[in-house]
Amino acid sequence: MTPRVSVLIPVFNGELYLATAIESVLAQTLGELELIVVDDGSTDGTSAIIDRFAARDPRVRAYRKSNSGISDTLNRGVALARADWIARLDADDVMLPHRLERQLAFVSADSEIVAAGSYYDLIDAAGARRATLRPLPRSRDELERVVAAREPLTFTHPTMIYRRSVARALGGYRREYEPCEDTELFARMLATSGIILIQPEILTLYRVHGGAISQRQTRQMFLKRHFVYFNFYRERDGKHAVSYREWLADQRRLPIGQRLRLAREYASEVLYRAYTTALVGHRPIRAACCLAGAASLRPWKALRRGLRAFQVRPTTAVG
Repeated sequence: MTPRVSVLIPVFNGELYLATAIESVLAQTLGELELIVVDDGSTDGTSAIIDRFAARDPRVRAYRKSNSGISDTLNRGVALARADWIARLDADDVMLPHRLERQLAFVSADSEIVAAGSYYDLIDAAGARRATLRPLPRSRDELERVVAAREPLTFTHPTMIYRRSVARALGGYRREYEPCEDTELFARMLATSGIILIQPEILTLYRVHGGAISQRQTRQMFLKRHFVYFNFYRERDGKHAVSYREWLADQRRLPIGQRLRLAREYASEVLYRAYTTALVGHRPIRAACCLAGAASLRPWKALRRGLRAFQVRPTTAVG
């Protein structure tokens, strides 16, 4: 069988939820797939779980290597993939059964689409659905408006499907951009006139649990995302890209008003993340306080999110 989609799961010490993630892939309504699980030097029971599924289903392809980080792990998976399209999933997330079938239909409708994400539900550690996120852009017009406003774009990596040939032609993921290696790759796809859209269907369950990213990682993600799109728009203007060190130095020289605006945006993002964590963790009072604080810092963004992004869902467990 020649697979139509290569599903790529990178994993490091992911024994707690990995079996659920793999089962969700193998249960897809689209059967013509391969599942590539790249083990980044796990020291727990991850490898045994992968071996068990590989012995049961020939569509599962296991690759083990010494620990070298997420970008190298993803690039190994991209190199192994045989299908025209690569679908991403993290080891603690879940594909809904029709995801791959629906995503292939979506990207096949427009030959200029090089990648696509989707709406997704947040689930807690036990698999209970807690909220729905509806990111942008869902159409070419929305994409053009975001770019015209010179805003950074973020795509939730475990919801994405992208053309293998484009990722390989661009050199794959770059370690120096971690923890925003995915943001930077998709920015390069957009820079080559590719179209990236969000499919307005809930196709993935994104798990929020105790292994969430630290505050230091949150700040790194915030800064590097802005750096990536600073260069993205700079190069669109015909100017040369700057290094991360140069960009950080320039940020420190900005007028106080611009620095305060950036600090306010960062504080708002931290509060939104805290709101999501509290909501998923069944702490409604804390969630409400975090949401109110984030909204006070960036009211227009709060209004847009309130109209589009979040919707509390029934707490139905999915594993």
